[in-house]
Amino acid sequence: MAPLVWLVTGTTSGIGAALVDHIIARGDRVIASGRKAEQRLGHLKSDNIAVLELDIAAGRAEIDTQVKKAWNIFGHIDVLVNNAGMSAMKSAEEADDAFINNMFQVNLFGHMHVTQAILPFLRAQGHGCIGFTSSSTAWAPLPFMSHYAASKAALSVYVESLHKEVRPLGIQCVAFECGGFPTHLGQPRDAGEAGFGSAGPAVAAYGPLFGELVGMFAADPMAHMPGDLAKAATAVVDIIKREGMAAGRPWAVRVALGSDGMGSVRQKCEEQLKLVDGWKDVSYSTDRDGQRVVTSKEMLKFTSILETEA
Repeated sequence: MAPLVWLVTGTTSGIGAALVDHIIARGDRVIASGRKAEQRLGHLKSDNIAVLELDIAAGRAEIDTQVKKAWNIFGHIDVLVNNAGMSAMKSAEEADDAFINNMFQVNLFGHMHVTQAILPFLRAQGHGCIGFTSSSTAWAPLPFMSHYAASKAALSVYVESLHKEVRPLGIQCVAFECGGFPTHLGQPRDAGEAGFGSAGPAVAAYGPLFGELVGMFAADPMAHMPGDLAKAATAVVDIIKREGMAAGRPWAVRVALGSDGMGSVRQKCEEQLKLVDGWKDVSYSTDRDGQRVVTSKEMLKFTSILETEA
């Protein structure tokens, strides 16, 4: 098989940096992108690694230009991994528009723009894969991380719907819903921006719970980050290439990475089933008299899991 060409965003650290190393080790080529790419990633350049300036918060026009430039580097792209992201803690009451807009721009809208920019190329090519780094907080949001969790939940649902749209065109999508990994995710992107726990709430009433949460992480950070970055990169590449651990499995649109990530998904699903069953009579009570439809077969055909999906 010919080497695949990957475009990965957010490769200056964390999962993105680990992915670059692993992609090359597997014999493929990669376009490593990020902000201030030449300064931060220039040392990586080789015949199989290209470096591209790509700030996913730059706006649609700039992203279109840079994605076209990326496509021309090796003549095509087989895999896009939307990996860039940010995290910070803020009470829902105190979050201003700048904080909220920045969070959603980096974690959701930027990925949408990069995806929109590359889809015409992948569609014309007739094949491709788009991966997204999401979070297990989409299933188990924490207090003071409502905006981060909401942006990741929206991202995962976007990926699930996007996959249904583009799989008839030969394009597949997958969201990697990560648990705790030792990355720089909670560090400010630029001077002056908020970090993960850089400042407590100004509203005193929120202080005790905020202190409890931050104290839990500070007491033993690694206890809440069981993930191994190199192993995460291996899993991502295996899943996208359908090799190794993913060989022979049906395509998965949402994959939990990390035992803690899996635990969050399982707990949420079990809780949700109890909730659905406990409120079934209320849910059914709002149908028109005489209706016998639970969920139409026409809607159910748009499933996310196809056992025979190629």
